[in-house]
Formats: sequence, C-alpha cells, structure tokens
Amino acid sequence: MTRFHRHYGPHLALLGIAVGLSGCAQLDPAAGMRQVQTTVSERAGQNVLWQRDAHSRAEAERLSENLLQKPIGADDAARLALLNNASLQASFSELGIAEANAVQSNLLNNPFLHASVQTPRGAGRNALDFALSWDVLGLFTLPLRQDAAAHAKNIARLRAAARALELAASARSAWYGYLTARESADWLREMSEASDLIAEIARRLEAAGNQAGLARANAETANLDSRYSLADAQARTEALHSRLLGLIGLPNLPDRAPGFPDSLPRLPDIDPAAPGDDELENKHLDLARLKAELARAEKLVAGARRGTWTDSLELGWDWSRESDGAWKDGPGIGIGLPLFDTGMARRAAAGFEVARLQAALAARRDSLKREAKRAESEMKRARSRVEHLRDTLLPLLSAARDTALLEYNAMHRSAAQLLELKQRELAAIRQLVQNLGNYWQARNALEALHLGVSLNSLDTSRATNTDGTGGIADNFATGTSNAGH
Repeated sequence: MTRFHRHYGPHLALLGIAVGLSGCAQLDPAAGMRQVQTTVSERAGQNVLWQRDAHSRAEAERLSENLLQKPIGADDAARLALLNNASLQASFSELGIAEANAVQSNLLNNPFLHASVQTPRGAGRNALDFALSWDVLGLFTLPLRQDAAAHAKNIARLRAAARALELAASARSAWYGYLTARESADWLREMSEASDLIAEIARRLEAAGNQAGLARANAETANLDSRYSLADAQARTEALHSRLLGLIGLPNLPDRAPGFPDSLPRLPDIDPAAPGDDELENKHLDLARLKAELARAEKLVAGARRGTWTDSLELGWDWSRESDGAWKDGPGIGIGLPLFDTGMARRAAAGFEVARLQAALAARRDSLKREAKRAESEMKRARSRVEHLRDTLLPLLSAARDTALLEYNAMHRSAAQLLELKQRELAAIRQLVQNLGNYWQARNALEALHLGVSLNSLDTSRATNTDGTGGIADNFATGTSNAGH
C-alpha cells in the first residue's frame, strides 16, 4: 500500500508520476476505423463507412443511390455491401470497444482511503486511524498491460478489415451465383416448353393409334421432371436474389428492386495466378491476426510469470490518534499472500493458449496453400469446360440441328425428334452458363486470396447441377443457350 504523508513530499511525488504515466491516453473511437478504411482502400480500392451519425448515414445513402442508377455489377454489389450491410456496421463497434479497453489498460488502480474509529472500554478519547494506500503492483505491470492492449487493438482492426474484405468478396460471389441461377433458369424454362410440346405430340400420336402407350409414358415422365426442375431452379433463383439483397443491405421491395445485367460476363482472356507462399504469409489477414494474438498471448504469459510471488503489493501512509490525543503517522506496506490462489492455473492457461495459437498458425498456413491451389484448379477446370462447350460441342449440335431441320422438311424426321435435338442443344448451353458461373466463383475466390482474405463458400456457390438435374447426357430437360459466352 502506498501511504502518503499529510505533508507534501516524495510520497505525493510518486503518486503524481503514476498519474502522469496512466492519464495521458485519450479515447478516440474512430482511430481504428481510419486504419480499417485505409486497409480496405489500399487492397480493394473500395470505400467503407461507419454509420455512426446522421451525416455518415446520409453519405452512405447518397453513394448507394448513385450506384442504383444503373444495373448493379459485381464491383457495385461489393461497394453497396460495404456501405449498407447491417452485420458489418454492427461489427465496427468492436473497434470502439478495443480502443476503450486500450485506454483502460493505461489506467492504474485507484488509491484507497481507509478510516476507523476505536472506542476505549475505559476512560479516554476515541482513537482515530486514517490511511491512504495504493496498489503499486499495477505500476510495474503497466508496460505489459499496455503492450497486450495494443495487440488487442491491432487484432480488432485486423478482424474488422478482414470482415469488410470478406463481405466484398461474398457480395461478388452472391452476384455471380444469382446471375448464374437466373440465366440457367431462363434456359430451363425454354427446355420445359420444348418438353411440353413433346408430351403433347405423344398424346396426339397415341390418340391417333400411331404410337404405343410406353412412348407417351416416357414423354410425360420427362415433362414432369422438366417442370419440377424448373420450379426448383426458380426457387433457388429467388433465394439467391434474396441473399444478394441482404448482403448489399437493400430491402426486398418490389417497387424499388435494383436492376442487374441480363447475363454473366464473358470468359476473359487471361486468368490470375494463384498467390505464392510469400504473398500469403505477408498479406493474408488471418495469419496477421493469429500472429497478433500469439504476440498478445506471449505478453500475458510474461505477465503471469511476473505475478508469481504475489498479486497485490500496497504501499501507503498511516495517521493515528491515540486515546490520549497524541497523533502518530508513518509508512505501511501490504503484500498479498498466495496461500489459496498461487496463480498456477493462470500461468498454465496462458501457456496452453500460446501453444494453441502456434498450432493454429501452422494449420492456417497449410490450409491457405491448399485453398489457393484448389481455387486455381477450379478456375482452370471451369475455363476448359466453357471453352469446349463453346468451341466444340455447341457448333456440333447447331450443325446437327440444321441438318435435322432439313430432314424434317423432307419428312425423314418427326417433330418430336427435332425437339429432342433442340433439348440437347439447350442442355449443353445451360451447362456452359453453369460452368461460366463456376469459373467466376473460383476466380473470385482466388482474387479474394490476393486481397488477403478467404472466401469459404467455394463449394456451396458452385452452380453446376444445383437444382438436382443431371448433365448433358443424363437429362436433356436442363438446358440454356447462349453460345456467345
């Protein structure tokens, strides 16, 4: 306990030094946000706003209205998400919490003022005792606590920046997923219409006695499968549309529905390379956050070891008035005795936390390398399929359709056979659209790694056969057609 003499002297000077050491920090909740904005801007070229007041909310609304004046592209979806996503805005409050905790870590424990009155059993005056004490152990652990708080503040900023960049990548992923599903469903609708015609032809041929009932049963079954597939595709499209609107922070209002392009972007000429090990190590925010957490945990271990012998050391000054009226004063000291809580559990927990973070850091390094290779492989495989469908299979099916049309005019083919061939062409084009969507999803995941974040939805965002339909040779009632991709 720090006890201070009533006369001004070295005791008050010690308290003044402590106040000076702990009282210089000021709370600036926007400091962390400025660093997050800089990180997002430098890496993604996007602006992010923290809507803390009416002015920032009005600015976000103005920027959003400007973006909604034209069809929303992939980058526009990312910008809208960074401006309006409610979950992202809520997470920014963690920056303020970290800043407040950092300020709190700079503060020392308050001094204690003690007073007691002792009444004598016999004659004499009441004895008075006054003491002013202060826990000075906090003064020695102040640098460790400040370092730990600085690491915690850095961790909060890294998390906020990662969330913003991940949200931007997720908004792009949702945009690609919605456009893929919508375009695929449009072509499936054409496929369903062709299936309706085949079923109708089968009914009429059976009624005329020119076809067995088995042929009609096959046509009706295929028609029913086509209808179910179309209904599933439309439901998926609506779900993806709703998810996209939720990510970009726009309500699903029919009178204010944002516009989107009619089709996916075409296949680009050049693909991005996968990030190398050095780029992942130096740029990925998951690794940066784990390193910061590990540094903080190591500081906590050092603090736990320093407090092994005691968790409290108090210095102070004491004034006493005896029953005869005489005053006495002098210094005092108090030390916490580690009889019950020796700090062993805290030291063990701190050590285990360091080991956990070391293992997590190594595991994350390995998983990031696999993510990069996998995304690059997905992108190349999707490109290969799109190019094969576009340059080989679709021209072949188009030529076969033209030949079949001539044979139909010469009465060598039936209308049902012509429609079945058309179904094959539509199914191939729908596969092209789905694989084009897969390409953009994989490329988006790869570009996210270059930004320093991971897009973990690579599996769930794949468009191929998401509505339960088969491939080209399995089910021709699932097609779309736009060879221009």
